[in-house]
Amino acid sequence: MNKACVSALAFLCLLLTAQAQEVQTENVPNEILTPIQQGQFARSYVLDGSINRFYMRGDFDGDGRPDYAVRIKSKAGSDAGIAIWLSSLHKLTVIGAGVRFKVSGTTDTSLEVLDTWQVFGKATVERGVEAGPPPQLKGDAILAGKSERASGLIYWNGKAFAWYQQGG
Repeated sequence: MNKACVSALAFLCLLLTAQAQEVQTENVPNEILTPIQQGQFARSYVLDGSINRFYMRGDFDGDGRPDYAVRIKSKAGSDAGIAIWLSSLHKLTVIGAGVRFKVSGTTDTSLEVLDTWQVFGKATVERGVEAGPPPQLKGDAILAGKSERASGLIYWNGKAFAWYQQGG
């Protein structure tokens, strides 16, 4: 393959990657569209489409109403994180993306290392590798992790979101 073909192929790959990470607002649930597009949140964060399913729906605080979690990046430093909309509080809570959050014993401002996530339905949590008893979930949790390495639960403890290390 000649240099021109390699360069064109590399450019096409970069273009496709950039397009795949853009999040179209028509894919954002209506309940959280306005808070995401306005005010301080919109000035500080962008939606991050780097993980397929850039948002999830669950009942994270156990009030019986849908809540949402969306992948975000900080505009200031490009730190990755999650914004969680609790319908009971009518606000977005940011973890990571420049905001300190304790994951696996280490407090960090970016959740870039977490490249998988799914809703973990309200259930009994089995003992993980973290010391102490597992949490009693008030609602659904987010099972997040690094592919083929480690995982943990992001859950609402009644006052804030916390991390419980599952494996790794």
